[in-house]
Amino acid sequence: MAFRWIGKSQDGNTVTLKKLIDCPVQTPEYVSENWLHTNQDLVRTAMVLDVETTGLNQNEDQVIEIGLRQFDFNKNTGEVLRLGKSYSALQDPGRPLSPEIVALTGITDEDLAGQKIDWNHVDQLISESCLVIAHNAKFDRPFIDRKSKTSKERIWGCSFKQVDWHSKGFNSPKLELLNIYHGFFTDSHRALNDVDALLYLLSIPETQSEKPYLMELTTNAKRMMTHMIASSAPFESKEHLKSRGYGWDNTNRFWSKVIFKDDVKNEITWLEDVVYSGPFNGIQRDIPLMDNFK
Repeated sequence: MAFRWIGKSQDGNTVTLKKLIDCPVQTPEYVSENWLHTNQDLVRTAMVLDVETTGLNQNEDQVIEIGLRQFDFNKNTGEVLRLGKSYSALQDPGRPLSPEIVALTGITDEDLAGQKIDWNHVDQLISESCLVIAHNAKFDRPFIDRKSKTSKERIWGCSFKQVDWHSKGFNSPKLELLNIYHGFFTDSHRALNDVDALLYLLSIPETQSEKPYLMELTTNAKRMMTHMIASSAPFESKEHLKSRGYGWDNTNRFWSKVIFKDDVKNEITWLEDVVYSGPFNGIQRDIPLMDNFK
């Protein structure tokens, strides 16, 4: 399916990109303070969150910047109704940053000196939100869970995994590329910039359904997920499993992936036909909603 490239000229030879300033979400015309008050049963508060860290190790590396923004949305349509509270802060990790992290984020040791994130304030804002969204929640959530008690009690959504970008014609779900395809760019790899870019992106209606991408994400965030483990899979099935999206767990020595629970029956059929050539010999583990992306 061909996707829209917003900002592309009619002759297809040029693309115009606009720099995203703040978060210029267009709210529906029907929204007013009176409507919000009289339709409280339709209004939900969620949050988009992003972190910058000293590295990729979720057990040893530290958060050096956090950005988050609350917003209200219509639970029936996925439309963003209004922006809410935001918070952005830096954190001194107590050791020098690597040159790679400085180059990636633009954050320096001087920027971080003496800075501290108010995790009590972060906890309060998370407690006010029914859903926490990150573009790669599997990366962000463990860092937040280490610091926040409230985070562990919230459902997390992932715009990288819970919006089917590929079916919409986008060959990469990376946030920077999705932004460009949708006609804008931002100073990426700074937390609040990425938060505003993601929220704006999610507010854009997709071509076929004309519903915001946020609708697909919030719907999928409420679907149960299952960890499919292809234990004892024959070695010769390795390429089939890789092409199907399975990853190799070098510690436990098995192939696995997480899918929606309502897709398990079809997945087992595929595994029996392609991998095991017989009865499914693996393991399936249902994941509680609040444990997604831990």
